[in-house]
Amino acid sequence: MKIVEYKESDISDFFPLRKDISCKSDYGRFLVIGGSPGMTGALRLCVDACYRSGAGLVYYTAPKKDLLIYDLLTVEGITVPKEDIISLTGDKDCICIGCGLYNDEENLILLNKVLENSKCNIVADAAALRMLAEHKELLKRHGNRMTVLPHPGEMSHLTGLSVEDIQKERVGTAYTFYERYGCITVLKGNRTVVAGNDSVYINNTGNPGMAVAGSGDVLAGMVTAYSVMSNDMFKNACMAVYVHGLAGDLAVKDLGVISMISSDIIRYIPQAHKEVACGKA
Repeated sequence: MKIVEYKESDISDFFPLRKDISCKSDYGRFLVIGGSPGMTGALRLCVDACYRSGAGLVYYTAPKKDLLIYDLLTVEGITVPKEDIISLTGDKDCICIGCGLYNDEENLILLNKVLENSKCNIVADAAALRMLAEHKELLKRHGNRMTVLPHPGEMSHLTGLSVEDIQKERVGTAYTFYERYGCITVLKGNRTVVAGNDSVYINNTGNPGMAVAGSGDVLAGMVTAYSVMSNDMFKNACMAVYVHGLAGDLAVKDLGVISMISSDIIRYIPQAHKEVACGKA
């Protein structure tokens, strides 16, 4: 295991220049599977963050009977019926699943369908992590194309370790999980740890104002959008974590730690990109 650090020049080089002649398909086709009654906000945050992070096309699922209601969640997002999931997975560059989903039998079947009928990268968060914790065979089969985003409580379910033990050994916990299942592992929290490529990255952006409902959904959207930036899933995740924290740091300068909400992080993603992309944004 080696500890990876990224200099400002490394981060700037990560962002490609956009060509004058290009179209939305050049910047990724993504599918976000999330949202449930009472939890549609998580879906919206993920979709909006994905777009603000450079995505060209973002589709998101809704039950057929609720398509019109879900369609009102976002302006740019494209609402598609959850019941047609198999036909929706084939042409996507990355699929994000879990934000705002219930952990129930119906969504477990949905997760299975997504994993068995897609070949692209998968970003797993929230309820998807609970399902994977209860069905480790899915991690064993598909972990090598997954990026998982657990907070310490979700990591406790995934590993069987106590939250206290995880917090005492954050680097070791994330790296061991990556080694066991092959998935890029993002252990969220103060100094978020990213494990992958036989390496660990320890993030140094972010602040306590980001400890608010929805912050993780924003990160999930960013990791999804960044998945097409390079062929290196580990580096893509590290950059998303860095810029997510930077956007939070920029927001907190104006808003303070008490009044920040997760949608504020999205509002400051463009400014964060301007700071790190050296004119490319």
